[in-house]
Amino acid sequence: MNDARSLPYAQRVFASPSAAFELVLSAPSQGQSAQAELFAVAADGRRPLWRQALPHEQGPRTAVVADGGEVVLLDEWINVPSRHALLLLDPQGRRRAHYNFDELVGILQLPRKTVAQHAVQGAWLAGEPRWSTDGRQLLLPAGGRTLSLQLADGRLTAY
Repeated sequence: MNDARSLPYAQRVFASPSAAFELVLSAPSQGQSAQAELFAVAADGRRPLWRQALPHEQGPRTAVVADGGEVVLLDEWINVPSRHALLLLDPQGRRRAHYNFDELVGILQLPRKTVAQHAVQGAWLAGEPRWSTDGRQLLLPAGGRTLSLQLADGRLTAY
């Protein structure tokens, strides 16, 4: 039996709820890093806002784009406790917040084992991310609790 590793698609596209922004993730090619590019979308077409290499080995597992143009990259494509478990980029592509797996576990105040047992996507995410009613927070189920990411400043709290 051959060991096989699942690789991300060459390109994956994530849109904001209003479809005003689109994020394109490109899988790494030989000797290259995974790439992300954010576009503003209007009736007259797409306009690039930023493009950058990502620190994730094969790229992030998933991404979420806010209606204000913020981008949240979640986990790693490979199933490991990631150094890049949550990365928040502002609309200009600047890093607003960065959390590794152990920092998330600390905020959750749960044992690593509990967080991993609840995970259904990657090493920690226990379900689909969802927006708060006002769209200012991204709510992330993890370990039987919920992490709340404030888009304005990248602060992360658990409840």
